[in-house]
Amino acid sequence: MSNIIYQPSQTTHWRNLFESKSMLLGSHNLNEGEELICEIHNTGIQTIKNKAGKDEKVPVILFKNAPPMVLNITNTKTIASLYGDLYMNWVGKSIQVYATKIKAFGEVQTALRVRPVIPANSVDLKQYVDQLNQCGNIEQLKNVFMNLPNNVKPELTNLKNDIKTRLEQVA
Repeated sequence: MSNIIYQPSQTTHWRNLFESKSMLLGSHNLNEGEELICEIHNTGIQTIKNKAGKDEKVPVILFKNAPPMVLNITNTKTIASLYGDLYMNWVGKSIQVYATKIKAFGEVQTALRVRPVIPANSVDLKQYVDQLNQCGNIEQLKNVFMNLPNNVKPELTNLKNDIKTRLEQVA
C-alpha cells in the first residue's frame, strides 16, 4: 500500500548530498512506498547539465509544492491523457508521482512515473455530493455510488453511508 504525501520527503539518498543532483524532483525525494501529489504551477523549457556536463534544454514541469521535474515522453503522455494535450491547461491540476524500477540505457534504475489517475484532491466533489444527496432510495444510492469515478469513492464513502442510514430510517 502506498503512502500519499504532499511534500517531498527528507531522505538519506546519496543524491541529496550533491546540490546539483537534488535541484530537480527525482526518486531520491521519495521514501519507499511513498507517492507524491504535486500541484502543477507551470510547464516550460529549462537548461540543465546532462550526464556529459553539457548544457541541455529540456521540458520541465514546475510544481507549487515540489522541485521541478524533467518531463520524459512517458510521463508527458500520461499527464496529457489526464488533462488534455495542451500543457497550458495543466496549470492548477494535480498529478500523483511515484518511483519504480525501469530498464533504461541497458541498466535497471529507479525512475519517477505519473499515475494514470487524477488524484482525488484535485477533483471537484460537489457534483458527486449533489448526486448522492438527491437519491430517494437505497437502490438509487447504490447505482449512483457504483457509477462514480473510482478515484472519488474513498472521499465519498462516509457521506454515502450517512445517506444510506437516513434512507433506511425513512423506509
